[in-house]
Amino acid sequence: MIWVIAGTLDGRRLAVTVREHTKTPVLVSVVSRYGAELAAHEGIEVHTGRLDEEAMKALIREKNISLLVDASHPYAAIVTATARSAAAAEGIPFVRFERAEVPLPAYDKLHHVSNEDEAAALAGKLGDTIYLTTGSKTMHIFAKADALKNKTVWTRVLPTAEVLTMMEELGVSPKHIIAMQGPFSYDMNRIMFSDTKAEVVVMKNSGLVGGSDTKLKAAMDLGLHIIVIDRPQPAKGATTITSADECIDLWEDRVNGLCKKS
Repeated sequence: MIWVIAGTLDGRRLAVTVREHTKTPVLVSVVSRYGAELAAHEGIEVHTGRLDEEAMKALIREKNISLLVDASHPYAAIVTATARSAAAAEGIPFVRFERAEVPLPAYDKLHHVSNEDEAAALAGKLGDTIYLTTGSKTMHIFAKADALKNKTVWTRVLPTAEVLTMMEELGVSPKHIIAMQGPFSYDMNRIMFSDTKAEVVVMKNSGLVGGSDTKLKAAMDLGLHIIVIDRPQPAKGATTITSADECIDLWEDRVNGLCKKS
C-alpha cells in the first residue's frame, strides 16, 4: 500500500492518479472531516486525524505501507519532518512531493521573512491595516504579536466550525474574519484588499495551486506592501518529486527492483 499525506488539492489529485495508474491500494491521510470529504475516492482509503511520529509508525505497520509520499502543504514543516522520521524508523522509502513556487517579481515593496514571527513584526512597522492570507494554523502568532496590538488585522481562513472556534478562542473579532475557501482570483483578491483598505498583505509562496500569483498581482497593482514568508526546508536531502508521473515511475522502479531480487 502507498500512503499519501494529502493536505492539499494537488496532494489529493496525486493520490487519485497514483491509484488509477498503479492499481495499488492507496491510503490518504488528512486532518479534518472536511478534508476527508474532499479526499474520498473509489479505491482510496482515508484516515482522518492528526498523527504524531508514534502514530505514523503504527499506521505504517498496520497498513503494511511500502512507500510514504508526503504531499502535505509546503509550509507544514512539522508534518514533513515527522513523516520523514517515521518512514526512516520503519525502513520504508520517503518521498516529498513539492509543488513549484511562483517566481517573485521585482517590486520595491516586496519583503522576505523567514517565519511568521518576523512577518508580524515587520507588518506592524509597514502599515496600520494588515491582511493575512496565511491561514489559521499559525494565527496564534499574529494574534499574540505585540507589533500588531493596535493594528487592524484582517484574516482569511477556511469556513469550518473548528477554525472559527479557534479564531474565537484567540480573541479575533468576527468583524475582521473572512471565512472563505480559496484559491481566489485576481479580481476577488483585489476587491478584498481594496475594500478592507489593506496596506500590507502577508502571504506564503504556496505556488499556483495556492493562488500565490493572483495575490501578488492584486497587491502589486494596488501598491501595497507584500510580506512573503519563505518556505521551510524540512525535506532537504530527501527524494523530491514535482509530479504524479514521477511518483508512478518511482513506484514502478521499486516494484521492478523487488521482482528482480526475488
